[in-house]
Amino acid sequence: MAILYKSIAHDIEALVEKNIERGIPKLPTEKELCENFHASRQTIRQSLSLLEQRHIIEKRQGSGIYITGILDNPEKNKIYLMISSEQDYIYPDIIENIHQTLHKNGFTDQVFVTANQVCRETEYLTAFLENPPRGLIVEGCCSARPNPNGYLYEKLQEKGTFVIFIFNRYTNFDSSFYIKDDNTYGSSLLVRHLYEEGHTKIGGIFKSDDLQGVERYLGFALTMQKYGLSIPDDRIGWYDTRRMDTLRSRQDTSFLRDILYDALKDCTAVICYNDEIAYWLIKELNQAGYHLPEDMAVTAFDNTYLSNRGILSITTLSHGPHEISSMVAESAIKMAKGLPVISKEIPFRLNVKQSTYQYS
Repeated sequence: MAILYKSIAHDIEALVEKNIERGIPKLPTEKELCENFHASRQTIRQSLSLLEQRHIIEKRQGSGIYITGILDNPEKNKIYLMISSEQDYIYPDIIENIHQTLHKNGFTDQVFVTANQVCRETEYLTAFLENPPRGLIVEGCCSARPNPNGYLYEKLQEKGTFVIFIFNRYTNFDSSFYIKDDNTYGSSLLVRHLYEEGHTKIGGIFKSDDLQGVERYLGFALTMQKYGLSIPDDRIGWYDTRRMDTLRSRQDTSFLRDILYDALKDCTAVICYNDEIAYWLIKELNQAGYHLPEDMAVTAFDNTYLSNRGILSITTLSHGPHEISSMVAESAIKMAKGLPVISKEIPFRLNVKQSTYQYS
């Protein structure tokens, strides 16, 4: 009897893997399993109990026998997170929330930092092919540009690795599944707020090498047109990852100073790519003798600690607490079970603070 129930447990485990591949989240009923394996109810229950102890299945009273997505081989339960940073800005909270959700559901995770460098992404993906993880959560590198690594993602998917893109996606190949901000809508909210506060000369500072920056610029431009407002190209300041790295490592804000005296010289309001840019821009505005927010209203994205850290709090956009990271982790668990998922763009909410005219 002991040998039989263990043998059947092994066969049911193989059925679990097949059901994951087919997108079937449950096992047959106990009665059906008895018929399929020509075994008694007691033997089947012993087999199921063994699999339940190993967290491969969970029995729900009155509902059925569900697949957890966990496989017996620990190597098959690893989900990698490939992201541009693990220390700065929004990343520590995102990584921790994803880690906790995955760990609670029996998965292990490992973080790989790309520093937004495509060549490093290539190195990681190539190495992953040697021992493919169960899943891969990716923040794309320089996602506003064509990416050469599509074939590596395809090879990983052929080996059974599911891929989730977070914050952005690649437009030159099928990014499959992604969860990201609705950036065009976010910029629209900021332009509308500034317009309703009486601003018509609105400038922008956007990141040029990430899809988020391009989409935020597009939302800005479309909404300015909607209100019949002029959008001269010289009112837009652009920067890239290298500039941002220099700012973080040396507190070199010279590119923001250049944007202030060039693109923003005739503006009364500005939309910044994120709170970090807005925080440093306010320092430059203060040093240049601007009275804030009377002379310049400042808005941004993300609602991080930096939006409340400077000489005045920054009007900024946000999601619900852990909204994107929780959605990504839960989607990873669904994909591990073979369940279908749908790409999503999460709308922003406006948080009005001191840096716009409402608080002047």
